[in-house]
Amino acid sequence: MNKNYVMTMTNEDKVVITISELKKMIKNNEEDKIDEIDIVTAGTCGIMSGAMAVLHFEIGGHKKVKKFDKIYLNGIPGKIGPCPNEYLGKVDLTIYGTEYRGKYGGGFLFKDLIKGKEIEVVATFGNNTINKSITIEDIETCRLIGTRMAYKNYSAITNIGNEPIKTIFHRRSIKKGECSFSGCGEINPLQNMCILYENEIIGKRVLINGSEGIILGFGTRSTINMPNLMISGDMKKMDSYYIGGFITSDGVEVFNTVSIPIEVNDKHKEYLKTLDKDIDLPIRDILGREIIDVGKYSEVWGDVEYRPNINVYRCRNCDNCIPMSMCPTNAIIRVEHLGGRPLPTEDCFGCGVCGNSCPYGIYSIKLGSVKGIPITCRQSDRERAIKLCKDLKRRIEKGEFKI
Repeated sequence: MNKNYVMTMTNEDKVVITISELKKMIKNNEEDKIDEIDIVTAGTCGIMSGAMAVLHFEIGGHKKVKKFDKIYLNGIPGKIGPCPNEYLGKVDLTIYGTEYRGKYGGGFLFKDLIKGKEIEVVATFGNNTINKSITIEDIETCRLIGTRMAYKNYSAITNIGNEPIKTIFHRRSIKKGECSFSGCGEINPLQNMCILYENEIIGKRVLINGSEGIILGFGTRSTINMPNLMISGDMKKMDSYYIGGFITSDGVEVFNTVSIPIEVNDKHKEYLKTLDKDIDLPIRDILGREIIDVGKYSEVWGDVEYRPNINVYRCRNCDNCIPMSMCPTNAIIRVEHLGGRPLPTEDCFGCGVCGNSCPYGIYSIKLGSVKGIPITCRQSDRERAIKLCKDLKRRIEKGEFKI
């Protein structure tokens, strides 16, 4: 085996590599070496709207509060129920990742919770209100449930009309002659698996946002040709790097990162050999979602950059920094030791919006195009997906994650 591919034996004498390592082998015409591999860790990261937190914690008001009526966490409304918790001063609730107030949404709230930040809780009962500050350590149950995650890739969205349209598929109103897209292409787990029946995946262990989770089954709107998964994981064990909010021109979305171990067997083997150039990327008109053309994922993940290039010397230190205000993940902040110039943090998603936002050209990034239509917003992040695949490989090798 070529030493360029790190393939460590686990305690169970299994050979484990990441999906990126496998694809590199195939591109180097070494696909015959797939027979020497036992497990491949595949992954995806992107906007996954159907994410919600299920929480249970104590607020207060014992003996006085029969049941709370409404609740807000950092201003984001939660849905109370179904358990009444009568006169216990406690509450069960769900919060959707797509709920938002202004430019602060559920995805940002989840990230803040996982980071251990204080969260302001406002709970009402009748004409009374209880205010309380909590952290994730005060929450007894804190689980994420994704009802529609890890799609087997998705689509590119364009606008064939003359008027810009607000949409969840772009940070800005999408204009005629530009595209956004979702899907991690050849590294996506479901792209590399052959799954025909739900019982083949129920209970399978995965990593979701750095926490061990389980697949509950197929997700909502899952089809044979475009399957997705329903996944649950413990938020207390998640890494905030892998989850967050994503501001669009039509509301605030939430992104998540998933990695799944795939056994190299006769069933999955041919799927594991699939490359970006083999995977269709349908281009849909934003109005009606009709397919107007079909490209390939190699056009948007081939000769591109995952993160922006930055030339701080072009910065004019504007009072109103356009890239800062337009960044979907609020990743650009002013750095004091650089004179207050704005730079991206690790929260950067690689969406590319900053690349054409600054009039002085501080940021640049190569995003590619599909069938000649330039990509101006990416809603999937290969860099995060690849990192989680490496983490899952390490955990398997160390015996910390059991297949």
